[in-house]
Parts: sequence; C-alpha cells; structure tokens
Amino acid sequence: MLLSLQVRNFALIDSVSIDFDAGLTVLTGETGAGKSILVDAIALLLGDKGHADSIRHGAEQAEISAEYALASKHAARQWLRDQDMNADEPVCVLRRVLQRNGRSRAFINGCNVTLTQLREFGEFLIELLGQHEHQKLLHADRQLALLDRFAGLETRLDQVAEAHRLWREQTLRCQQLRTEQTRQNEQADWQRFQLQELEAAQLQEEEWESLRSEEQRLGAVEKLREHLQAALEALEGEAHPANRALAEAQRHLGVASQHDARLQENEALLNAALIQVEESISNVHSYLADLEADPERLEEIARRLQQLQDLQRKYHCDLPGLIAKRDTLRQELQGTENLESTLLAAEQALLKAKTTYIEHSHALTTARRARQQALADAVAEQIRQLGMPHAQVELRLSSHPEEEKFWRDSGWDQTEIWITANPGHPAQALAKVASGGELSRISLALQVILAAPERIDTLIFDEVDVGIGGAVAERVGRLLRRLGAQQQVLCVTHLAQVAAQGHHHLHIEKQVQDGQTLSAITPLQAEQRQQEIARMLGGIDLNSAVFEAAATLLANVDA
Repeated sequence: MLLSLQVRNFALIDSVSIDFDAGLTVLTGETGAGKSILVDAIALLLGDKGHADSIRHGAEQAEISAEYALASKHAARQWLRDQDMNADEPVCVLRRVLQRNGRSRAFINGCNVTLTQLREFGEFLIELLGQHEHQKLLHADRQLALLDRFAGLETRLDQVAEAHRLWREQTLRCQQLRTEQTRQNEQADWQRFQLQELEAAQLQEEEWESLRSEEQRLGAVEKLREHLQAALEALEGEAHPANRALAEAQRHLGVASQHDARLQENEALLNAALIQVEESISNVHSYLADLEADPERLEEIARRLQQLQDLQRKYHCDLPGLIAKRDTLRQELQGTENLESTLLAAEQALLKAKTTYIEHSHALTTARRARQQALADAVAEQIRQLGMPHAQVELRLSSHPEEEKFWRDSGWDQTEIWITANPGHPAQALAKVASGGELSRISLALQVILAAPERIDTLIFDEVDVGIGGAVAERVGRLLRRLGAQQQVLCVTHLAQVAAQGHHHLHIEKQVQDGQTLSAITPLQAEQRQQEIARMLGGIDLNSAVFEAAATLLANVDA
C-alpha cells in the first residue's frame, strides 16, 4: 500500500508531502489546479520517461519519492531479493530525480536503478487506469491475463509456462546440435579422405630416421667392406697385428708383475683391452659376412621416403605431425558419429517436451473457453450500470495450436474484447470503438469483477467519470468505494457523486505566492468536504439547497 508521497519542484508543485490510507481516496479541485500532477508524479516513480520541462520554473531539479508498505509475502519482495535491494524492510522507498540538463536518476531502497528496473518493480505495486499511456486494457496480453485471473487458471498457467520453458530449451539444443552436425558433415568427406590416405601410409614412430639410416648403409656397401677389411688387417694381419702385440705385451707384464705387484693393474688393463679387441674382431667378421648389396631394398626405401616426404609437404608437418593428424581425424570422425546419437536423443526429448506443452495448452484453452462467456456477461452487466445501458460485450478467443510462432509461456491463445455500446451497431474490437472514459469504466468494471487483488495493492483511476453524470456517476462512486474495501484506490474526479463515496478526500487548488502560481494539496475533514462537494455540485453560487444536496450525498454513502 502507498503510504506517502513527497513531491518537490515538479510542475506547479513547490513542495508537498501527502500521507495515504487504505480505502478510496478521491482527489478533487478546479480544472487546471493540478490534480493530474500527482498522478504524473507517481507515473515517474513507476518508470515513466521524465522531461526537463516538468521541473518547476526557477528550480534546477525535481524530486519525487514515495514510501510503500509491502506485506511479508508480497511478490515484490522476491524481485527485491533477486536484485539484492533490502527485501526484508517493511517499507520500500522509491525516489526519482529529474535534472534541468535532462538527466534522470532513480533509486529503490537507496540503490541506484535503471528506468527498466523501476518499471519492472512498479508493476508489482501500482496500476494506473484511465486516460493516459498506462492504460493496459487495450493490450491483447492484458485481456488474456484478465480472463485467466477471472477463471482462476494460475495452476494451469504455471504448467504451461514450465512446459514452454522446457520446449524452448530442447528446441534451442536441437538447433545447436543440427548446426554442429551440418558443420561436421560439410567436413566429414574431406576428413575421411585424409584419414584413409594417412592410414593407408601405415605411419610408424621414428620410421623416417630408421629408413634414412638403412638407406645410408645400403648406399655405402663397398666402402664399408673396404674399410672393414683394412681394420681387420690392422687388428689381426700378419704384418703388425694389434691383437698379437697386445697379447705379447700382456704376457710380459704378467711376468713382471710377479716381481712387483704394482704392475698387476696395468696387466689387468691390457687383458681387458685384448678381450675387447678380440670381441671387436669377431663383430667385424660377422658384419662383413652379412654385408651384401641390395639394390631392390635400396629402391624400396627410396620410394617409401619419397612417399613420407610427399605427405609431409602436403600436410605441412613432419612425421610425428602426420601421426598426430591421423589420430585427430579418427577422433573427429568418431565425434561425428557420437553427435548423431546425441542429436537423436535430443530430438526425442524435444518431441516429449512438445507433446507435454501441447497437452497443457489444450487443457488451458478448454478451461478458458469454459469461462470466456461468463466474463463477457459479467463485464456487460457492470458497464450497463455505468452509463452504457445498451452495451454488449464479446470475448473472442482464437487459438493457434498448429503454428509454433504463436506458442508462448501463456499458451497459444489470443483474446480480444469486442464491444458495441449502441443498439443496431455491430461489435468491434475494444481498441477501435471505446473512448477514454469508456475504457476507464470498463477497467473499473473488470477490477470490481476481479475484486480479489492479484498482486497489485494500489489502483489509481484518472478521471474515470468522463462523459457520465447523475445516477451513473453515483454507481461509479459506489463501485470505487467497494473496490477500495479490498485494494487501495486513488481516484481523480470531477463529479460530486464520485467524490462523496471516498473514504478520504484530498483537495488540490492553485495558489499565488510571491508572484508564483503553485499547487497546494489539503486533506479535507467533514465540514470542508461538504463545502467542496457543494462546489462541485453548484459551481460559484453555493446556496443552501446545494449544501443540503452535498450533505445528502455524504449521508447516503455506504458504510
């Protein structure tokens, strides 16, 4: 509930502070006194766009703030928690500052917020109804929401919203997987060709070095044989064989070491050298025995090396790089196969989510159709008492189950109110035929029909009495008062019959102070109220009959 409003340097207002109570509060005053300025100020607190020319002449900035009481389970508290904005305080403070340079600042509980955030939060608190841009009744979504509220379809709506969320998630996942599959399929043929080529090459680690070594050996067989023969001649030839010289030297050292033990170490070294020389001679003999020229093998090696070199040049990498690329291609092609199974599973999940959404949406449509006529009849009955005695109302519901572009978290239905206010005229869409005053009265009728508040505690009606008077005006006032018993209601009115029904009465008037025209706001008590209602009834000439009529209006107010 709106507790208080403070306005400084806004339009004709210098500085005012107003406290509000539960029930119906009426705002009255002469035309041009500034009644709608308060409504405009509240609209700014709800995220309306501000303009520098709204700042009072001579001031550099306008400031508007309000205190709003939130019940412990008010829906707005969760929004505050999500934004980390002191959700546990019993009173929420909204503040808006307009500056002459065109800048605007907004605050919720002292936290700087954007206008978008301010609008989001404001939708939980206050609804403005009347001849202004906040009128929501013309929006198809709003009309559908009113039907759902009238029919008590909150549970079904939650089911549809959850099913829609899952359907959208699965739809997006399948789209992503199909895109990835298309990308992979475009590459798969080329990847398979590359993999086949690399696998056919039967690549092996360190093969290049091994082949190069073998090629070098086979290409130098004669030189190897020549040098090995020379080595053997030096080691064991008849002229000066190394093995015999070592054996002779070792024998002499052996004899000498018998006379001096210090020579035994040298004898051992020569013995080891002799063993190694003998082993080397044996190895060289074996190598020579196996050493043969093999032109065919040499040619085979050359072809293999050329094949590897061609692959390295083609793929711009060495042999380890070729092996790594082969393994990567295997993994990627395996991934393509895995993606197909993943996509199949995702498509099955999408079909299940789609089926669930269709089931819940069909059930929601059926429930709506069952109650659409009852709502149309109830609206017609109310507005006939509000200056539209011949009104006929239709609630047209169209469904689009076959077209997914119409699937929303509120189902696939669209609702539109059609109305005719005059006999003999065909019904037309509400947006095409209703005047501002008629819209306000239809809104009022709907609020009365839907009396239990959904999440909005405060309703503001701006001149709902346009184009009516007499008994109809009194009915409007009584409806507003009845609504005020359930929700906080503020109403700007020109009609005494409406004003008399208020639980509280604020009077707005223009005053001239120090050469400036300013709006002043005064709460009226019983005697002052009677005088104001008399003014609204009789204008300038306030005689006893007018005062008696005002007293009668006030006396006939419902308790």
